[in-house]
Amino acid sequence: MPNLLVPAVIRSFHNIFTSIWVGGMLAMVLSVLPAIRKEIKDPKTQGALITQVLVRQSRWVYLGILVLIGSGVLMTRFAGQSSGLFDFSNPYATVLSVKHILVILMTLIAVIRSTVFRTAATSDNKNKKKTSMALLMVNTLIGLIILVLSSVNAIL
Repeated sequence: MPNLLVPAVIRSFHNIFTSIWVGGMLAMVLSVLPAIRKEIKDPKTQGALITQVLVRQSRWVYLGILVLIGSGVLMTRFAGQSSGLFDFSNPYATVLSVKHILVILMTLIAVIRSTVFRTAATSDNKNKKKTSMALLMVNTLIGLIILVLSSVNAIL
């Protein structure tokens, strides 16, 4: 019987940091932002609180990106069904490659939101706020699609 401890630990780290990233976005969209907007009437206070939450969450996301890259590479090697980052030679590798493309897009959006739109929550610029929220919604949707693709690959 092969040693299952190392692959299990690696997959666990991958799942934990995926949960932090995608779960954090879902929590923001479904719970945190609506609660802040309902309970705090002052836009400046809302913006300051949202900014503080995003700063803390961003730290975990950036750490998570590093962990996800490392654990993803190792998981791909353990699976043995893919020969590279963009391999479309079989169903498993194709789904994995689509997932990689979406993760790269998600990472770019995360970086753009945390740099270009860093001050959106405290800004008086409504377009900046709307664009930042739209990017969060798009990234959340991409994250959910990635989770579905991960489930597909677990079956393959």
